[in-house]
Amino acid sequence: MPKKEYLSFDFDDIAFRAIAMHTALPPALLAWQADRNLGTKFSLLPDYFSVESKKGISEHTQYYFREEEFGTEWWLLENQGSTSLLMNVKPLPDMVLIGRGGEDENAGADWPERLKTIQGMTLAYTVIEKEKKKLTWITRLGEKEIKKEKEEGKNEQRTV
Repeated sequence: MPKKEYLSFDFDDIAFRAIAMHTALPPALLAWQADRNLGTKFSLLPDYFSVESKKGISEHTQYYFREEEFGTEWWLLENQGSTSLLMNVKPLPDMVLIGRGGEDENAGADWPERLKTIQGMTLAYTVIEKEKKKLTWITRLGEKEIKKEKEEGKNEQRTV
């Protein structure tokens, strides 16, 4: 049987952190608990995070928080979408927390330990580099918001 091949991506230009979480909590309650334990202010985004899969477009619930002090952006994503998973690893995480950008390279380093203190959280851990390279969808985070900002900028220029 041939060895499975995974599409991988060179993330050298993209600094990000990935935390996998195993929990019985629904996404809204987890976001609220994360706010209390981590000092974040996650907001449910109106649009799903959409990725293409073999079974079609998969939509995943997403929460967003921007850390103003260092400029780090955080997404709290439901792993199981409408047709596929964002992270297909064992054990299978329920939620994925992604941090991207910012000036603080250690942002979120202690979050797995702090997340473990949430009642209903079974496991939280930093995703290893080997697994992070399979997360090609990371480059699409924030895509809709960037498009909206560009469109709003064009509309403002037209009205002037």
